[in-house]
Amino acid sequence: MSQESVELVRQLLAAFNRGDVDAVVAAFDEECVLEEPREMPDRPAEGFRGHEGIREWMANLRAMGEVSFEPRVLTPSRDRLFMELDSRGRGQASGVPFEWTTYGVVRASAGKITRVQVFLGRDDALRAAGLEA
Repeated sequence: MSQESVELVRQLLAAFNRGDVDAVVAAFDEECVLEEPREMPDRPAEGFRGHEGIREWMANLRAMGEVSFEPRVLTPSRDRLFMELDSRGRGQASGVPFEWTTYGVVRASAGKITRVQVFLGRDDALRAAGLEA
């Protein structure tokens, strides 16, 4: 993946953090797929698909409360990008802050994101990116 794709992901994260749904959707190809970890109980088995799926995914995260992502590591690998993100949120009802690390693999083509796979473990994401775990 090129530096151009790294910048695309940075722009996507910035748009997500400011709540710009249209800019987030615009970063994705119309036929995109976003797959959350298998361990997530409420994830769609087929992943979030297309622009409507991206809108649904973003609404789900926003419903959790003030979720944001900051890139810690963005590493290109062949046709993929490994990402490690500092993830934060605040419970809507409780106001209690929470943090976790998100790992993912992004694929892009013609300036649009075509696939995102999200993992709970760093090693799983590294392997999916074609990097050594």
